Amino acid sequence: TLKNNYDNMCNEMNHFAKHVIITGGGSNSDLFMQIFADVFNLPARRNAINGCASLGAAINTAVGLGLYPDYATAVDKMVRVKDIFIPIESNAKRYDAMNKGIFKDLTKHTDVILKKSYEVMHGELGNVDSIQSWSNA
Repeated sequence: TLKNNYDNMCNEMNHFAKHVIITGGGSNSDLFMQIFADVFNLPARRNAINGCASLGAAINTAVGLGLYPDYATAVDKMVRVKDIFIPIESNAKRYDAMNKGIFKDLTKHTDVILKKSYEVMHGELGNVDSIQSWSNA
């Protein structure tokens, strides 16, 4: 899951966020925002400007042109938070239990499927018949 990948990345970098920022179509839904806050057990911020790719480009440009001395200043001046969704403790506990009890083990099964699909799409065409026989076994 996205949460597990995020946790792995944070553990590897030994850096942990204080909040998450959600953008794109899903951020238009209050329900989705609350679910994200609950799953990550972190405040989920929704920015006033939803097009974060263009905002990121504008921030890079502003720093590059010297309009701001650094990224921290540019972000502080250019990014506006629309609202923040706080995790609901009971929901966060439920999602955590579901993740630890079910989702963390999914990759044990999906990795095998992904390897098979990679072989079909990128392997030698002669291997396709043998790959098809895996599913018949």
